[in-house]
Amino acid sequence: MTTSGLLLLMRQWSQCNTGRTKLRTDLIFSQQKTGGENAVIVKDPVMRKFFRFREAEHFIAQQLDGSTPGEVIRQRVEERFGTALTPETLEEFIDKLRRRGLLEEEAKVGSDAHRRGRVRGSLFYLRLKAFDPDWLLNHLIARSHFFFTPHFLMFSGAVILLGCGLTIVNWREIEKDILQLYRVETLLFGWLTILFVALAHEFAHGLTCKHFGGEVHEIGFLLLYFQPAFYCNVSEAWLFPEKSKRLWVTFAGPYFELFLAALATLIWRVTDPATWLNAAALVVMAVSGIRTFLNLIPLIKLDGYYFLSD
Repeated sequence: MTTSGLLLLMRQWSQCNTGRTKLRTDLIFSQQKTGGENAVIVKDPVMRKFFRFREAEHFIAQQLDGSTPGEVIRQRVEERFGTALTPETLEEFIDKLRRRGLLEEEAKVGSDAHRRGRVRGSLFYLRLKAFDPDWLLNHLIARSHFFFTPHFLMFSGAVILLGCGLTIVNWREIEKDILQLYRVETLLFGWLTILFVALAHEFAHGLTCKHFGGEVHEIGFLLLYFQPAFYCNVSEAWLFPEKSKRLWVTFAGPYFELFLAALATLIWRVTDPATWLNAAALVVMAVSGIRTFLNLIPLIKLDGYYFLSD
C-alpha cells in the first residue's frame, strides 16, 4: 500500500470514529463573557470537575452527537467561524475530551474513580473530604438571610473601619497584652479559637455560594505545605455567569473573618483587662487578623489566589 493510500485509510477511519463519538448528556454548561470573549464553563457532575471552553471548542463539542461525521463537523465549524479546521486538529480536540472523561464511553470510568477519591491532591496540597455539608447549609441558609442584606454590609463595614481605627490607635497596648497571653491555658484556647474561626470562614464561603443558587457538597481538611487547615469546595461558583457573584463567594470567607476580628477588637477595648472575655477577644483579634492577611496573599493558593484568578 502506498503512503497516500495509507493516509487516506487513516483519515477514513478517523472520520468513522469521530461519527461514533458522543458528548456526555449529563454535563452542565454555563455561558459566560470575560474580557469581551464568549466562553462556556462545563461541569462534570460525576467527577465534580470544571472546564473552560472557548466558543469554537463548545460549538465543536455540541456537534459530537454520536452520528455526525467528522467532515460535516469541520464544514459547520468553517462556515460558523470562517476558519479552517483540519482533521488532525479535530481529532486532537476529541482526544482531549476523551482524556478528561467528557465523552459517553468514559462516564462509567469517571463514576468509579469518583467513588474511590476521598483523598485528593498532591504532597503539598492534600485534601481529605470530611462530609457533605449540603443538608447543614440548607438548614443554615434559611436562618441567615440578614447576612446577605445591604443592612449587614453597612453594619459590618462600619465595624471593620472602627476596628481598624482602634487597632492603629491602641497598637502599643495590644502588643503588651499579647505578650501576656503566652501561657499554656491561653495556647489551648488559641488553638480552639483557630478551629472556630477557620470553620466560620469556610461556612461563609459555603453559605454565600448557596445564597446565589450554587451547590456545596464537600467540606474537609486541607494540608497546605504541611500546615493543617480546612476547606469548603465552592467550585460550583464557576458556573455563575455574573462575575460579581463569583467574587463574593471567594471574598465572603476573609471578609467575615475580618468582621470577627473587628468585633473582637471592640469587645477587647470596652471590657476589663482582668476578665476572660477580654483575653478571649484579644486571641480572636490576633488569630483572625493574621489569618486574613495570609489568606489574601495571591502567591499562596488560598482566597487571594482565587480572587485574583476570577
